[in-house]
Amino acid sequence: MASLAVGINTYSYTFSHTARQAMVHLADMGYAAFEILVTPPHLWVPELSADERSRIRDLIADRGLRITSLNFPMLDNNLTSPTAEVRRYCVGVYKDLIALASDWEAPYVIIIPGRLSTLFPAPREWMAEWFIAAMRELGDYAGDHGIRLLVENIPFTFIPKAEDLLETLDAIGDTRIGIIYDVANGHFAGEDPAQALRLVRDRLGLVHLSDTTQTTFRHDPVGAGDVDFKAVALALVDLGYDGYSMMEIISTGPDSDIPDSHAKLARWGWAPPGK
Repeated sequence: MASLAVGINTYSYTFSHTARQAMVHLADMGYAAFEILVTPPHLWVPELSADERSRIRDLIADRGLRITSLNFPMLDNNLTSPTAEVRRYCVGVYKDLIALASDWEAPYVIIIPGRLSTLFPAPREWMAEWFIAAMRELGDYAGDHGIRLLVENIPFTFIPKAEDLLETLDAIGDTRIGIIYDVANGHFAGEDPAQALRLVRDRLGLVHLSDTTQTTFRHDPVGAGDVDFKAVALALVDLGYDGYSMMEIISTGPDSDIPDSHAKLARWGWAPPGK
């Protein structure tokens, strides 16, 4: 049985390294596939010089690396804001990322489906309308650049679970748009990640791995929460999934927590460190 491929999200290095520095550092640790978190000072397109853009292309070629995806996180990102200017700003950022992904031959750009106010959210039908309009525009732009958009399941949005994602993607009506399934997000939202992966199988492009409980939302090292990673691995193998599982671990000690988490994942069917 083939092992499940493992890559790294650079989240833990966003304030200590630039994207290129993080890739070099993680490549020296034995990793070759990366999801880059998009936030200053780590990576921000308006601040990215032509020289740095070229240096990252050269790094990818020289060391046999790949960027799987670019990920603009929730902090400054809200495609379902009631403010039209905020939505337009976010669409513009995503277009910049799509063009950059094309330049770096990264196949995916991750889409965060807005932010949900916990006090007094906008009506769900409004948020759906705003998100669908944005995704139709971005889907066409991504298609023109040879990039696939992957929408992520996130608890604090209007579509927190796998079934919600599928319903909304059907409403968008663009089969080029897929799903990145985050097992920690799904577990915290109260669904069974293994079952959810089976549900989204036809749209699945990438998987995010980290640990959490259902009472405190975290993206911790493997073993710090109660996600059933064995069941997740069995589901992915059963589905014949041949994409990457990206470790999206947020830690103040990533140089030890990432390899330790990887070694634990290898017990359940993911490729071991160094493979």
